[in-house]
Amino acid sequence: MKLKILLFIVICTLGFLAACKEVPTKSNSILEAEAYLESQGYELVSLVGEESLLLDTQTLMDPGYSQIWQVQSFNSAEYLDQPLTTVEFIIQRHPLELLYNSQKTRIVVYLHQNQVIGGWSLPVFSSEALVGTVHSLDGKTAEEVQ
Repeated sequence: MKLKILLFIVICTLGFLAACKEVPTKSNSILEAEAYLESQGYELVSLVGEESLLLDTQTLMDPGYSQIWQVQSFNSAEYLDQPLTTVEFIIQRHPLELLYNSQKTRIVVYLHQNQVIGGWSLPVFSSEALVGTVHSLDGKTAEEVQ
């Protein structure tokens, strides 16, 4: 009888330990980006990812990035050759959803030393394909930002 009780306790303990897996912690950049977006009234749907970016002359001159740099409110020269962090989310309640009749928005937040400095947004359609013009974090066009 005692053996059955001991076996039951061991099985319950192992089951409990297996259920208590460590939850991955979020980086300070992710936490800061989340707080910024929530303070703007956006609803976070999912975290897509976090990456490092070295803002160098080649990146600034790359035609693929030209739309992105045009919607930034910061002077990119200030961050030349400095590491930035990008954090990408899918969000809701963004101005682009009304403008493009979409239900979600893809948003990339740029951070320098865990401080939000800029980013860009793009409507997400049912195919989740990136289609359309890049906008600022708050949905402005390059002309509106300048």
